[in-house]
Amino acid sequence: MRAVVLAVVACVSLAAAAPTAPQTLAGWMAYDRYCLSCHGASGDGRGPAAPFTSGKPRDFTAGAYKWRSTVVGEPPTDDDLRAAIRHGAPGTSMPGFDQIVSATEVDQLVAILKAFAPAEFARRGKVVALPAAPAAVNAARGAELWTQQGCDRCHGDAGRGNAASRTYDLTKQLLRRPRNSEARAAIAMTITTGLTGTGMPSYSLPAADLWALADHVVALNAKAAAPRDRSVLSADAVAADAKAKLELGTWPGTDAEEARVFGTPLAPQGTPPATLAPAQASLSSRQCARCHAKQAREWTTSVHAAASVWGLGARELDHAVEEGTSCNRCHTPLAEQQAGSPAFDSALRAEGVTCAGCHVRDWVRRGPPRRAPSLLPASGYPLVEMAIYERSDFCMPCHQLPPRTAVNGKPLLNTYKEWLEGPYMARGIQCQHCHMPNREHTWLGIHDRDTVRQGIRATATAKRTNDVVTVVATLANIGAGHFLPTTATPALVWRIELVDAKGTPIKGAHDERRIGRVVLYKDGWQETSDTRIPPGESTTIARAWKAGRTAQATAARITVEVHPDAFYEGLYTERLATKLPAATRASYETALARARGSHYIAETIEVPIAIPSKR
Repeated sequence: MRAVVLAVVACVSLAAAAPTAPQTLAGWMAYDRYCLSCHGASGDGRGPAAPFTSGKPRDFTAGAYKWRSTVVGEPPTDDDLRAAIRHGAPGTSMPGFDQIVSATEVDQLVAILKAFAPAEFARRGKVVALPAAPAAVNAARGAELWTQQGCDRCHGDAGRGNAASRTYDLTKQLLRRPRNSEARAAIAMTITTGLTGTGMPSYSLPAADLWALADHVVALNAKAAAPRDRSVLSADAVAADAKAKLELGTWPGTDAEEARVFGTPLAPQGTPPATLAPAQASLSSRQCARCHAKQAREWTTSVHAAASVWGLGARELDHAVEEGTSCNRCHTPLAEQQAGSPAFDSALRAEGVTCAGCHVRDWVRRGPPRRAPSLLPASGYPLVEMAIYERSDFCMPCHQLPPRTAVNGKPLLNTYKEWLEGPYMARGIQCQHCHMPNREHTWLGIHDRDTVRQGIRATATAKRTNDVVTVVATLANIGAGHFLPTTATPALVWRIELVDAKGTPIKGAHDERRIGRVVLYKDGWQETSDTRIPPGESTTIARAWKAGRTAQATAARITVEVHPDAFYEGLYTERLATKLPAATRASYETALARARGSHYIAETIEVPIAIPSKR
């Protein structure tokens, strides 16, 4: 009997000690929203965003963390992990979530990080107590210690880094240790504990020397700043992809199921299973509409539905696009839409990015987790729910080109990277929140006036001083989670003009600016300008006109005109200037007319010209 009791106790103990799968913990929903894109579903630091991040995402499964308050070789404390989540890593793609994620969610995320490496966190690290900091700064003594302690051998005499030891430029790049505000204490802790996984050792120094060395690093880092354009990919990311060669138009993450479904070019669906009814055994949107009428109606009005006809046909006739290339990978993703496929369906080809392109693999329907039981379950109708449908990385394959394609540091399609580095990712706001509200399938964007108006704010002031009229106009990106506009295709034409009391423009009193990215292809892609507006930022025009032109002016008119397909207008015009076969010419002419016909005025404001009062 005693043996049985002992066996039961042993089994209970083993069960209690068994590691808990991170996916089963309360914080997994927060992890999926805020962390998975970079750190991956398995916590290995190989999430779908990893090829595009500034700084390599942490591999949680190793349980090794650079920033600790514990001695070398021991795991960080919960407070260390909380600090990284709350304050992020300045100078990298890791944002701080202090103002977004609740204290409860932070604790839940800490539990998930520890669950990824249960063996490492089975023991508690011994906390290092820093000595009291002197009030006086002693950077001069710190400069001497910099050489005496060998810091210069890795970081350079002036702290500008060393490529061989992979240290960054302390004089230009922000200190990366997560912290609230006290850089001096953060540096002292790094000197004391070292950085796990790097060549930075721990140092045992007298208190005065420790703080003096920290003071010198503070001085080196005094003028460091975050990069102005965070959408630019690092040289390391470009070099890594030049070697790895991410597959164009496919999902680059490592989650086994998601990679199997979305990580390779689509193969033919094959013969439909006998369990499917005739309407279900079809890839056509017309059949999908039998049960999903609302979504199909919305899709019909979308740019996705026209992806195969908006210029792609002309390019193929012009032999500029071959079947099976990356263009077709996104514009007509199904194998059954490719002319070279044995299962080619010309009617399906005309549907562009059709329902099945996102939702059907091997005749299995896939989609986001259900919210409401609006449809009765159908026996024999396979449906797999996947969280990826509600994350931005689902959109990535067709809206982000690999790092190796960068032109001036930015791929021609760089929308995912722009979102990743902007204020929306850190708030858990995905592409679908703005482009598929309430799961709508219209994907409204640059071609829709109301959508663009919701993304911009135009303001202006105008005043007359000594017969000189000065206008200052500001255009802000208040609603787009990426640059405005994203990609090199669209352009905004931002105009300022003076008008008289009847609203008639004053001749010669006008100015305009193109907001967009200009790229040209001449022995390779070249960027000639980039005036786009990052999310949450703005740009300003200040213009003055002298007397003679301004006498009749009573107001300033500000106009934002949108050319959704500006790049292609230029491309089609250029090709039409050459000798082309009749069918190719006709296709280009149709595409050009459609592109020019898409112009619209997104916003117009008028502000009266103020006359400052005389005192």
